[in-house]
Amino acid sequence: MNPPGHQHPGMRICILLFLGLPFYHAAEGLNPAERKEIAALVDAVIAAGFPDAKKATLYSGELRIRATSGPKGEEPLLPCDASQMQETTETGVAYRFVLPGMHTKTASGAWLIGFNFNYTPRPTDEVTDAALTVIDPATLTAKAQAERAFDAVKQAEEWLAPLSATDRPRLITAMDCMVPVSFHLKISPDNWPAAAVLLYRADWTDAELAGLSIADQRARSFWQLRPWMEPDHAFDPTGAYPTSNLEEQAWKDAHKTLTLESPATALRRALFRFCKEQINRDDPWLPVDVATACSLACLDPKDPQGNKARIAALQAAHDLPLVLPPNANLVARLQGWEGASRRPRMSVKSGQGAKRDGSVSMSTTFTAPEPAYQPQAGDLDALVVLLDDQRPSRWIDFTGARSVGDNAWRALAILLKQDPRSLAGIPVDKPWTAAERGAAAKAFRTWWKEHGAAQRGLVEKSQEK
Repeated sequence: MNPPGHQHPGMRICILLFLGLPFYHAAEGLNPAERKEIAALVDAVIAAGFPDAKKATLYSGELRIRATSGPKGEEPLLPCDASQMQETTETGVAYRFVLPGMHTKTASGAWLIGFNFNYTPRPTDEVTDAALTVIDPATLTAKAQAERAFDAVKQAEEWLAPLSATDRPRLITAMDCMVPVSFHLKISPDNWPAAAVLLYRADWTDAELAGLSIADQRARSFWQLRPWMEPDHAFDPTGAYPTSNLEEQAWKDAHKTLTLESPATALRRALFRFCKEQINRDDPWLPVDVATACSLACLDPKDPQGNKARIAALQAAHDLPLVLPPNANLVARLQGWEGASRRPRMSVKSGQGAKRDGSVSMSTTFTAPEPAYQPQAGDLDALVVLLDDQRPSRWIDFTGARSVGDNAWRALAILLKQDPRSLAGIPVDKPWTAAERGAAAKAFRTWWKEHGAAQRGLVEKSQEK
């Protein structure tokens, strides 16, 4: 007999042969120092308010919800356009949602649906979890492998080729585990940073391997790495960025062999990206205050990129009003002017049938806020004055929250039909730092004193047509 807790070597071999799967563990991919760094990172974001799976239940499968209009006709607490079916009821409209993926039910009864919605059911809502399966961390890897086995050596030879001889074996271990689990739980690469924290706190022993997979994904994405290498990008108020493809290709040509960040660094920076994007989402998965705190917990040591200020600007942009009064001044309108039209929101209303014979009807509408600002020739001089105004605006792009001054440049570009700096002979390819903003604004104002009247005439003439 074997002592209690001791497994005969042959028994383990038989079990693995029966499953037809290799046995993987995060320890095979990460060294003790890397594992310690990941543990510290997870502790930091949990302390900042990130959902803690130790105080929640993780599920996979289809979550089904029947949500009704509120007692005063309020829409459901989930976006109407995420519903698959709508039906009239005695009190209004009921929406049926079928939501696949990995879901988290917190101790308070709230649901984190996939990585899309944060939802607390109303008393009248019906939540059906019959199609859900509780995620068992102890069997997750084996279950996912049994469902969709993956052999990176055989199936990902081309993908692995750009990796160094040091990183390749580690990534093979990670891919053999993470690819099946990604399919099993329906987790996309962009959502793995958040999923890794949840599964780590749920005691999935392979969760740390996500750091390696994320490092691999990031090593192939110039635009994910660039903000950490060169955070101040050149600015194009027209939005065209004509040299961006050349810039990306030059980077690819110079990095034929990929260099991976450490697993903890990759996970931390990817978490920063995930949490930062929650701050200005229409339907955030994380509350804005939690997303802000978690973003700050994921800064690089000493924050050489200045990301703390970027997070503050994003939160300030979030706090700006979405709908402005008719008499709002130019600064307020530039602050509220977003980078693109908002996606129309669906709304369904029930009513009496046209024949008023007791029948009911439904009407569906799609609405979106009007843009806060439309560039006008009469604003030209005022826009020039505001070119270096650093107050944040609701224009969010890949750099974060753009300023009032950036929106003034954008408005001028629309009115003048080109980058205003090109007209004035001002360089357009310098990093858009505070110093460069100020210098460009000063130079353009000098140019405008001489050429503004002529340009104003051209703009007024074009708007008359």
